[in-house]
Parts: sequence; C-alpha cells; structure tokens
Amino acid sequence: MEREILTAKVTNINNDEQFNIHINGKAKQNEVEFVLVRSMYMLLTHYAKTNHIPFEKALHEYSGAIYAQIGAMHDNEMRAMSHEDTD
Repeated sequence: MEREILTAKVTNINNDEQFNIHINGKAKQNEVEFVLVRSMYMLLTHYAKTNHIPFEKALHEYSGAIYAQIGAMHDNEMRAMSHEDTD
C-alpha cells in the first residue's frame, strides 16, 4: 500500500522561486518526521560520496548549515509577520 506523506513543488514566477510543501493531513507525525529525516540522510550520504569525505564530516557540516538556514527562515517569517501587523 502506498500513501502520500509529503509533496513539494517549486514554481518559478518572474525569476522568483516559490516553494510549496504540503503535508497530508492524514499522515501521522512520526511518518512525516521519518520522511524528512530519511530525505536528509539520503542527501548527506550523497554529499559525502560526491565530496569523498566521511559521513560524520558531512553530518557535521550540514548540521551547522541546517541550523543557520532554519534560523534565517524563522527570522524572515517573524519579520514578515511584524510588518503585516504594522500595515
């Protein structure tokens, strides 16, 4: 049996990429977590093989990058929300 857990699409509008991620409302939290973590694992193993580095080094490099990127996304969303409140 196959079920859709997560769908991701990127649309290019006037050279501006728009990202849309949909999580199936019927999916369990642990299923969503597994899909996301498994995707990151596959990305990391590919990165390590491509760059001929140990998995542990790739994991260390990516963990810092993920931390920074998620923090920046959060900051941008909070800034956007505060601008909406002042409009």
